[in-house]
Amino acid sequence: VGAEAELDGVPLPVAEQTRILTTDDLEALFLKHSPAAPEGAEASEAPQRKTSIGLVGYPNVGKSSTINALLGAKKVSVSATPGKTKHFQTIHLSDRVILCDCPGLVFPNFATTKAELVCNGVLPIDQLREYTGPAALVAQRIPQAFLEAIYGMKIQMRPIEEGGTGFPTGEEVLRAYARARGFSTQGQGQPDESRAARHILKDYVKGKLLFCHPPPQEPPIDAHHFNRDLYDAGHLPQKRRAQQAANAEASLTGSQDPSLMDDPDLVPLPAPQGAKGQRLDKQFFTPGQGAGTVVQPFHHKYTEHGKELSGRKLKVMTALEKDIDPAELRSNKKKHFKGNKRAAKKVRTVGDYD
Repeated sequence: VGAEAELDGVPLPVAEQTRILTTDDLEALFLKHSPAAPEGAEASEAPQRKTSIGLVGYPNVGKSSTINALLGAKKVSVSATPGKTKHFQTIHLSDRVILCDCPGLVFPNFATTKAELVCNGVLPIDQLREYTGPAALVAQRIPQAFLEAIYGMKIQMRPIEEGGTGFPTGEEVLRAYARARGFSTQGQGQPDESRAARHILKDYVKGKLLFCHPPPQEPPIDAHHFNRDLYDAGHLPQKRRAQQAANAEASLTGSQDPSLMDDPDLVPLPAPQGAKGQRLDKQFFTPGQGAGTVVQPFHHKYTEHGKELSGRKLKVMTALEKDIDPAELRSNKKKHFKGNKRAAKKVRTVGDYD
């Protein structure tokens, strides 16, 4: 269970450990654990000394919201976007306690990746440039069926025969969302994955896509089994619930009734073929690629090898069919080297006038 909370070496009861402190109790706790006054300080100055409490941590973890809750009013600005607090601020909680609101700090940590910081709401999503890592993390945590149900889309995955794992990747989820929402890039018209990533990551940070980390334990708890109750129909939006109910009603009315193919004794159909396998079969079984008979129009003259006749041989064959002399057959071929149609001018000589 862990070490029990102690007060002056005496273990506290469970009810005392889980008691919620009020603002006055928290202020008294701050003053109790505050450092003592310096030895050289005068006794008259001790009551006037104020204790400063600083709130330091990651962005967007609730530092400013905690100060507003303690004061009971909105004294500092808050926002869901990380990095709202830009400057160091001091707020007087009472005559003896000062609260210090600090900007968020991202500490170097090799145990936490940048994708996890984005999914945890520490880094701003609108300024995100590399989206494949956070998108892959969301696709790994949220089941495929829940993503398709909540967004009304169909995720096209790579078949197992082509190296797929049976689970959608981040790029496949983004492409499916972009096609469902009509997000396309300029020019080529491909699915805009970066725009789709911003929408999905914002839904994840705001709590539309729920995921809870299981507590540390030996052996570790499976995260999918721990969050299995978060992905039922009760966590879908009202519009999606109505659509799910309509689909269930359609299945009961006969459009999706069980058929003989659901019999376990029958041999199941093979898995659908992937796009790569379809292209390979199409290239292999396309007609006209083999060494078959050359297909030509019926009125052409051919040799024994299927080659079209031309020139003198064509003229002889045509003359034999018409039973005439080949010399009498008029050729329809165009002559590229024609003689001069103009008759040569006759030059008159002196004898022509006699």
